Amino acid sequence: MKTIRKVLTAAMIAASAGTMVGMAPTSAIAAESAEGVNQAISDVKKAVTEAIAISNEGTDADALLNKISEAKQYYKEITGDAYGAKIQRLSGRLRQARGMTKRGDFTGAGEKLEEALEIANSLPPA
Repeated sequence: MKTIRKVLTAAMIAASAGTMVGMAPTSAIAAESAEGVNQAISDVKKAVTEAIAISNEGTDADALLNKISEAKQYYKEITGDAYGAKIQRLSGRLRQARGMTKRGDFTGAGEKLEEALEIANSLPPA
């Protein structure tokens, strides 16, 4: 009897967790079509380009951090096996740029953002 109760309890928990995950709000939703992926790639390129411009000014750390965060949200929408390694490299460069910005190194952040833009430009269209 205890075993059946444990199995049924586990099944109920798994079923309810699956339902909750499906309803949970997310800040980034993966693009579900080729057009969505292409739009996300375009948005990443635009956000990184704008972040580079902000870093070149070297005065507004908050604006730069916000633009880097925006780029990170866009790359989360890019899905597909063809993008895996490049997205990881892009993520790493954005993370490094964010850390440098927090330390006040706008020049270093700009360099990492330039590398991120190179990676974004190398992403193939869906």
